[in-house]
Amino acid sequence: MSRPEQVWRPEDAAARRDFWEDVHGGKDLDGVSWWQSVPGLSLGLVDATDVAPDEPVIDVGAGWSTLADHLLARGHTDVTAVDLSRTALDTVRERVGDVGRSLTLQVADVLDLDTGRRYALWHDRAVFHFLTEPDERDDYRASLERNLRPGGWFVIATFGPDGPTTCSGLPIVRYSHEELAAEFPGYTLVDTAGEDHLTPWGTNQQFTAVLLRGPQR
Repeated sequence: MSRPEQVWRPEDAAARRDFWEDVHGGKDLDGVSWWQSVPGLSLGLVDATDVAPDEPVIDVGAGWSTLADHLLARGHTDVTAVDLSRTALDTVRERVGDVGRSLTLQVADVLDLDTGRRYALWHDRAVFHFLTEPDERDDYRASLERNLRPGGWFVIATFGPDGPTTCSGLPIVRYSHEELAAEFPGYTLVDTAGEDHLTPWGTNQQFTAVLLRGPQR
């Protein structure tokens, strides 16, 4: 695990909401480094699960991600996208159009998330690496446990050991596959993956991703 640089970061839910609302309200879709039209890394790991199209799937920190679009196009009928930014989720709603009848959009903080449901699959691309403090990671794990069904699938991606040290001006924590899996004791490592993500302006970001299976608690 590579420790973050000491730079400013939002430290409470309101500050996090305001920060990400400003990001999504002030930039074009392809004006953020994480934008990709096809989330190949995520879809590949989703394909490695046995989640049926009618089972509930949640994408946390979804932002403008097209993962929901692709899952709906594949026939998934119960997809939830969660983000702090209402602006980001409104953009997704406009983009998916009528097919979005199977999509639930929820403005919420993943560190205090209680949907009242249990999901077959939890997906996170690039939320966890923003959690630079141990108590934040504890809160994330508690949210995961509340919202993932026993034995559910968990896809998570962060910047890798050679990835950037900041994102959108915020510090992040970089992980190897082994370090990332170790953050979730009790979960079984099923698969690993990675990619060198090409940003809209042509630079590379190394991503680490793992597929985990939750405990049968």
